[in-house]
Amino acid sequence: MRDQINRIMKSYVRFFKIKNLNLQIVLTDDMYTTQKKYGFNDEDIKSLDSATARKNWKHVAACMKYPKKMDEPFTLIFKDPYLRRSPVYERYRLVFHELTHIVDYMDYARLNHLRSYEELFRNQETVLFQNWSEYHAERRGYAAWLKHRYGVKMDYDTSKQKQEIMRKETVSNIMYYGEHYTNTAEYGSCRQIYFTMHLLARMSIWMQMLPVQVGEILSKEPFDYRGMNWIKKLMALFAKYPNIDQMNDHFMDIARIVAENLALTKEQLWERV
Repeated sequence: MRDQINRIMKSYVRFFKIKNLNLQIVLTDDMYTTQKKYGFNDEDIKSLDSATARKNWKHVAACMKYPKKMDEPFTLIFKDPYLRRSPVYERYRLVFHELTHIVDYMDYARLNHLRSYEELFRNQETVLFQNWSEYHAERRGYAAWLKHRYGVKMDYDTSKQKQEIMRKETVSNIMYYGEHYTNTAEYGSCRQIYFTMHLLARMSIWMQMLPVQVGEILSKEPFDYRGMNWIKKLMALFAKYPNIDQMNDHFMDIARIVAENLALTKEQLWERV
């Protein structure tokens, strides 16, 4: 299993031309216990645990941990039983997703002159960056999943085969993430935003490959209510600034878009656009 992970990592590094990637891989049966070993200190570990309930870690297949010092390796933790029973295209998604987080955090540290990744816990704006990184990581992970699951590449193609694949993917993903958004309300808004960013990532790929068809979907129910405008605005924002060098000065725009939605009354949420 470790050998296959290394092969997938090498394909990621070659494709995205990544340099100076310093990381270690940990395979475990117990994500909750293992991830606790890689916090900065007792206070940070406690805060991380309180933000994600113990039972939630049972459903986590992979995670990334920042190093304590800038010259130390990142840590990628994978749930070994999940990887072993997963098809290869799901392994590609997980590895590409987690590697993208590492690249994002390295770039964020470079752009903002961080001396330690621990500084991420002291600046509220980094929460917005982390939300964006969840979008960016799932976008790359899902693209790898599509390629190795269906042979679908991220280019404009109106063939019937691709349209049918995207139609099924659109319906199943909206249902899946809608259900998880509802069922994770007990974990608070952070967990719900996590699922929203994953859905946005997948929607952005559909829009890139089939803009007309996906545009028609977004113009109809349930996306034609004012309460869904923030989804469309976030997708437009991320499309306008596709990489972190461009996005770095616009993370506060995420907060403004979400705040606009939160300011709507229940009646306004369900008004037609």
